[in-house]
Amino acid sequence: MKLEFNNPWTVEGVWLKGNLHAHTDRSDGQLTVKELIDAYRERGYRFLSITDHGMLTYPDEAPRDILLIPGEEISVGTSSAGTRFHILAINIRRELPIEEGDPDESPQRVIDLTLRYGGLPIVAHPYWSGFNLQDLMRLQNYIGIEIYNTTCELNRQRGLSTVHWDGLLSNGRRLYGFAGDDAHMEWRPGLPPDIGGAWIMVKAEEPTVEAVVDAISRGLFYSSNGPEIRGLNIGDGVIHVETSPVRWISFVSNPTLGLRYTAGRGEITEAEYRVTGDETYIRIEISDIYGRKAWTNPIYVEA
Repeated sequence: MKLEFNNPWTVEGVWLKGNLHAHTDRSDGQLTVKELIDAYRERGYRFLSITDHGMLTYPDEAPRDILLIPGEEISVGTSSAGTRFHILAINIRRELPIEEGDPDESPQRVIDLTLRYGGLPIVAHPYWSGFNLQDLMRLQNYIGIEIYNTTCELNRQRGLSTVHWDGLLSNGRRLYGFAGDDAHMEWRPGLPPDIGGAWIMVKAEEPTVEAVVDAISRGLFYSSNGPEIRGLNIGDGVIHVETSPVRWISFVSNPTLGLRYTAGRGEITEAEYRVTGDETYIRIEISDIYGRKAWTNPIYVEA
């Protein structure tokens, strides 16, 4: 039995907090480019991808203390529910030659062009979009999906897409899970700000765009909207995880498999799972007393 996992907790480098999904007033966001960058910098983010719809957005001046990764969001095609497929094209160096919002355009073509332009294609907010498993299974070669989207959760309570992730993983797909804000800073009574609600923590060799993108492409990150995953060790078929204080630590796997730990009184900060060999994947999900979560990328089990 072999466990396959690029472990960010055991490689050299620096942890960097970032967001890969945000909008400015150049598309449907409310903040200017400078205001958006400043908002993330002030919240301790070290990298950001501005993903305006159908366009690449750059600041007028080079930002300080924050890395900008080029990106755009393209919505095309038609799902089983009649909605568009929203694809994040991260680290592309030129705009995609595709009409934003075209219902007849193929989302697979967006993914293929993103890869051709040197980018990382991610399927955005599957739950908000109403996707079923077949919608996602018919697409190929995207690197992951948004498993948590702040603005979808705050606006519609449709931000959590881990059920889609588990469906794909259980059907043999190998995909990363991303948490992001999809920040718009829309205002209405009762709507909290959608900046700073989710992030990925990347273990990069150095604080450069190239190193961050390389680390993301290799899965050297975890996602969170609150708690921390502080260590993960794999040895002799046992997975051991260390966390900030949480209420639950779950080892999520194929249907009927996996294991969950619940704190008795107080909180827990570690747990372990012995792999049986019946699993094809195991991912770790933690949840604190406020319901905030963090997620590792999957550990794959080879017979």
